[in-house]
Amino acid sequence: MGSDESSGEFDFPMALNVVRPVACVVLGLAFILGVPGNLAVVWTVCRKMKTPQPTVLLILNLAAADLLALVTVPFWIHGLTGVWNLGPSACRVLVWLVNGSMFSGVLLVTLLSAERVAALSRPFHLQRWWRRAGTRRVLGLLWVVSLALAAPAPLTADPSSCLNRQFSSGRQLVTLLLLETVAGFVGPFTVIAICSACFRSRLRTLCHPSKRRAGRIVAAVVMAFAGFWLPYHVSNGVSVAAELLEDSSEELADWLRSVAYVGHSASGPLIFLSSCINPLLYAFASRRSGGLRGLAALFTRMVPTFDSDGAHNEASQSGGGSASDQPVALNRRDSASGSPPNSSRVPKSEAGGSPAARQITREGL
Repeated sequence: MGSDESSGEFDFPMALNVVRPVACVVLGLAFILGVPGNLAVVWTVCRKMKTPQPTVLLILNLAAADLLALVTVPFWIHGLTGVWNLGPSACRVLVWLVNGSMFSGVLLVTLLSAERVAALSRPFHLQRWWRRAGTRRVLGLLWVVSLALAAPAPLTADPSSCLNRQFSSGRQLVTLLLLETVAGFVGPFTVIAICSACFRSRLRTLCHPSKRRAGRIVAAVVMAFAGFWLPYHVSNGVSVAAELLEDSSEELADWLRSVAYVGHSASGPLIFLSSCINPLLYAFASRRSGGLRGLAALFTRMVPTFDSDGAHNEASQSGGGSASDQPVALNRRDSASGSPPNSSRVPKSEAGGSPAARQITREGL
């Protein structure tokens, strides 16, 4: 995170004077709303749900990534209000944590989008994949990759302010900013867009209301994440364009650097604001249930609706579907009780063909 530092005077000193106080307010609001909200999500999953499903574990890790970013907010407010005096080591660690949370968040949202498409169309394959790969192993690998992608960011942190970035050359600036934007935004959200299109196409053939509600929740999380991160990566693109235009038009390049500097300063707080929006979306979706119990019910509801209907459709396509509206849930309960599915339904032939036999069947022996 942070702005790219450019040489010379900036063309927008008035804009910076306005952006910095507003940034402090936005950061404070993100911290006040986000920390309790994400802690509530973590507490609900860890204490209220004994065996959380992979979807819920993705939501748990997304809340942990948001918390990881939000705990650094007081340090950035400190940097905005004066000179950085916490030392270069603290600066590099904080920059690494923030960038790691960025990459982990976007990868988690991508995996969540891919999982809901698989749960809708190929639930049996998805269940086998989670069982073989291991949810915790997948999440552990995701965090390792995220922290590795974030490793170059501390090397370019300016230890004097920690809000700016220093690049040794124009090639380093272009390489690192493109890596950050492609790996942290363009690539993942291309996958997300494809998954969303597949999901909407598949959802048109279904009419289960709980499935549609769960789909809207995931879609809202994705859209909020994309909306808050887009300005930052647009500013990255402007910085790269300024560097590439340095030889052909120095005046335009300097103006673009100024735009990118103000853009990074304004979009940086939005990144932290995105870390507090997910608990608000969950709370809004579970407002009818109320409290932490409503959150637990919401997270539980987000899993079986996909698996039940998707499994029914997949089983029907393979010729093994049942006539029940909820075959998976019914079969599990019936098999646990030792009775065949729908055993309470007595065929007409077994009840007897005469009115007397049917009367005995209705009244019991």
